Amino acid sequence: MSVELDGPGRRGRRVARYVLAVGGTSLLVAVLLSLRDDVDVLSMGWAFLALVVIVTVVGGLGPGVVASILAFASYNFFFFPPYHTFRVAEPEHIVVLLVFLGLSVLIAVLLASARSRAEIAQARERELRLQQDLATALVDPSPDNERYGLVLRLIVSQLRLDLVDLYVTPTSGSGLDLLTTVVAGEPRGSMPGSSPWESEAPDLERLPLITGRRNLGLLVARGEREPLSEGERRILGAFGSQLALVLERDRLLRATVERQLRGSGAG
Repeated sequence: MSVELDGPGRRGRRVARYVLAVGGTSLLVAVLLSLRDDVDVLSMGWAFLALVVIVTVVGGLGPGVVASILAFASYNFFFFPPYHTFRVAEPEHIVVLLVFLGLSVLIAVLLASARSRAEIAQARERELRLQQDLATALVDPSPDNERYGLVLRLIVSQLRLDLVDLYVTPTSGSGLDLLTTVVAGEPRGSMPGSSPWESEAPDLERLPLITGRRNLGLLVARGEREPLSEGERRILGAFGSQLALVLERDRLLRATVERQLRGSGAG
């Protein structure tokens, strides 16, 4: 199961879901109070159950359970005589209320479980599709820098990043050289002398590109967004492993071509 890290955007959505549970219950009570003398009390229970279903589908288990409890309390307090108390005059009404509470909580749990499984399946499908797209882009026959720019643009767009820097270790093996940068989907190209620690955007992830025991470079993801989720980090990790192999392959190919050219020149 993918566990997403917290962030301002996710906290805001979570609060909104609980607001829906509380506000939706309040609005339904106001509507049903105007109909209390004209509608059977048992029929009103179906309206509260429908509210629980809607809140759970939209907000998940927590808001759904909150809606169930609020609906139970409101149902008892406003619609079962004596009104505006939590006492119940008729024994059969106690049974109705208990059945309502159990049914509403059960509905919330079952719907939330189905919703969670569907979200996990969709997230995993998107993750696998993005990994496939990245792997395809890495074997694109374009020149090295163009290919790297294509891949980084995909990372920036799919993960909602501001920019991604790709640094490589020089042949001397010391330090890092900025190979290419993609900003908001457009490559800026290499910037000699730039440091991986010089950037206005906050770092979201620094991913060393390692194959075997060799450190071939560094991928730095930056952006003004919530922290990367576990699934997004998993995507970057798998991509980094593939990118390291491609960098090593390209480096070996260039070395082979240079040796052949030197051999031809000497001959």
